[in-house]
Amino acid sequence: MKLLTVTGEVPVEAVTLADAHAHVWIKPPPSVLDDDAPVLDDYDAIVDELLEFRDAGGTTIIDCQPGGCGRDARMLANLAEVTGLHITATTGFHLKRYYPMESWLWTATETQAAAYFVEELTAGISESSRTVRATTIKIGYDGTFDGQNRVLLEAAAAAARQTGAAVLVHTERGQNAEQLPIFFADRGIPPTRLYLCHMDKRTDTGLHTDLAKAGVLLGYDTFLRPQYAPDENVWPLLKTMVDAGYSDCIALGLDMALPRLWAHQGGEWGLLALPQLIIPRLRSEGLDGTAIANLTGQNIARRLVWQPV
Repeated sequence: MKLLTVTGEVPVEAVTLADAHAHVWIKPPPSVLDDDAPVLDDYDAIVDELLEFRDAGGTTIIDCQPGGCGRDARMLANLAEVTGLHITATTGFHLKRYYPMESWLWTATETQAAAYFVEELTAGISESSRTVRATTIKIGYDGTFDGQNRVLLEAAAAAARQTGAAVLVHTERGQNAEQLPIFFADRGIPPTRLYLCHMDKRTDTGLHTDLAKAGVLLGYDTFLRPQYAPDENVWPLLKTMVDAGYSDCIALGLDMALPRLWAHQGGEWGLLALPQLIIPRLRSEGLDGTAIANLTGQNIARRLVWQPV
């Protein structure tokens, strides 16, 4: 199996340490609705941190910024080449507040949006003059299926059916996440093609167990965010799920969308949290090498490989 990245395909086995929910470059367009939309555009600091991550054993970055709200495929390709890391890109859509008021996505038809997603997956991303293809389809899910949200959800399902790409979902603290496998299954997309992010913000062990049993990949990514009390929430949740046998249904990420989370921009840990904080703690919790490898690379790599639906 091979994983598509911005610089070509790599064997899944090459993904030995990945940030499964990353943001490495965000430059919001003018007139974006949210004045507090994240900005990540300090090139030198980003390169320095990516190189440090690589030198500590990092291999892969799953970038989760879709087009129209700050993604730049040219920068993703440049950063991959400069650092030697495997970086993926995503198509799809985020929450409406991260777009300019005039963004075409929020008036697009299902057919138009699906065609755009498929083009970025199969032909290339428009902002790059070279062929840089998206690996996955992102959904900014606010917990509802109303209005234009439903139109874009339908478009994402259509694009996933046509291409075999996985669907990566931004959830709002896991709100109404239990409805997503039902929605997509009704449209021919099995739970095994879904990656639900930020699920550790909703520490309902029963829900996580049900989703894992169905085949959903759960994203845990609050390790560097003290407002979500990781020691009281994500770590006990993770240990419970692993002890129950679900280490192949979870992917660990850092979700460093804010500059203050990057060590080279003032943060405490940055990307080195994966090799120097999280992996040592996983070992101290008694996880074996296979479980750690799955959680920190193999699960996300296998899930993002395209599969016929």
